[in-house]
Amino acid sequence: MNNKELKAFRDSVSEYLEENKQEMFKTLARLVEVESVLGKKDLQSNKPFGEGPAKALEVAEEIIHEFGFISQNHENYMVTFDFGGEQADKPELGIIAHLDVVPKGSGWTYEPFKLTVNEEEGKLYGRGTIDDKGPAVAVLYALKAIKDSGIKLNKKVRVMLGASEETGMEDLKYYSNKVGLPDKMLTPDSSFPVVNVEKGVSHIIMVGSYNNKIDGAVIESISGGTVINAVPDRAYAVIKGIEKGIIDKKIAQMPTNVKFLAEEIDGKVKITSFGMSAHGSLPELGENAITALLKLLTELPFDNGGAYDLVCELSKLFPYGEYHGESLDLFCEDKVSGKITEVYSLIDIGGGKYKGGMDIRFPVCTSLKEIYSKLDERLGKLGQTYVDDDAMEPHYVDENSDFIQTLLKSYTELTGLKGECLAEGGATYLHNTKMGVGFGAEFPGENNNMHGADEHINISTFMNITKIYADVIYKLCAE
Repeated sequence: MNNKELKAFRDSVSEYLEENKQEMFKTLARLVEVESVLGKKDLQSNKPFGEGPAKALEVAEEIIHEFGFISQNHENYMVTFDFGGEQADKPELGIIAHLDVVPKGSGWTYEPFKLTVNEEEGKLYGRGTIDDKGPAVAVLYALKAIKDSGIKLNKKVRVMLGASEETGMEDLKYYSNKVGLPDKMLTPDSSFPVVNVEKGVSHIIMVGSYNNKIDGAVIESISGGTVINAVPDRAYAVIKGIEKGIIDKKIAQMPTNVKFLAEEIDGKVKITSFGMSAHGSLPELGENAITALLKLLTELPFDNGGAYDLVCELSKLFPYGEYHGESLDLFCEDKVSGKITEVYSLIDIGGGKYKGGMDIRFPVCTSLKEIYSKLDERLGKLGQTYVDDDAMEPHYVDENSDFIQTLLKSYTELTGLKGECLAEGGATYLHNTKMGVGFGAEFPGENNNMHGADEHINISTFMNITKIYADVIYKLCAE
């Protein structure tokens, strides 16, 4: 296509979207109103993720049919439809989004499951507006704008709407096993410009035992963390044999940003540490309550032996303020995906038994095999064994491919912003695909309260991403 044809297309899309702006809001509202949180599995009624996600797929199918497309429901794991390329055997491009959401949580100013249009602020509020119902609607209207303009796509585009991205991605596993996936794929469930690298993920659960010494100045128990993929914001230890005044004095000397509270309870002292949570892929944004507590405990006058010896060894392996696995000899980095990150996120010590957990996000330059080799050496010295839950190797798509360069060009031309490839520690639908990349919907510097209270999408973002998705579909599938 030449520049004149491209400009005419862009002008046509812009005009169409402006005319249908209020309809776009109404369509998004229909999906936001569905509380599509994971529910009770009911395979007899074809509801593998419960009532809410199945209802969201039902509403999506209604919208798809109203737009003039023909959908296919894959037993309520996923809904798909194709457009263009009537003579093509397989899709040239796959676009995958999800309609399930995280629970509403607390602290909302607006109704979480009702779309609030705040024209004064220029925002659309509601659970799923940015993750991922808003971007899904943007994709639908991008295709509707192309269809209603009469433009023919010579190559097929397939839209896939899932129902369990937030809860294990069983929808994608089911669909890819039953049908298969296009080679070139993008998801509007990430960041702009293009996320072409997702680090590898390793969730390690460690178990072990220790001499349960119960006499003298000892540590009776330690507990902390709630999930393996987040910096823990709370931990506590129950100790005996050390006066609270000695503990308070040491707390006052602690050079950490974590706060501590010592309380006398039934002749013992409970020490609670208060940190700040963060996603496991961004440990530097949090304050690790577990590793800070371990550091404090190592500096108190316990008798040697028992849990104290274990705590001292753990504190050496997982020092407070360390984010990149240096003490485990895991540190590595590359230009493509940056540094490895490691978070000691779970701990449970008591009665001679130990269990711990950590989240590792590793760059392209290493592998699970190398990670395991280092852990065998370091953890083996403590007599610990471990298992890995949901491990994934890194995902990388060459930034010089024509596919990625097309995405970057549309992004730059339509926004005036620099187009470049990014690496992230999180994992999306596309982690294990052949040529899958994240492409929006969040612009650099935006904070849309994803997964939090008052989640929203800027109205300008909602309109602009629709134009961008229409642009790349046109470029990739109209020629």
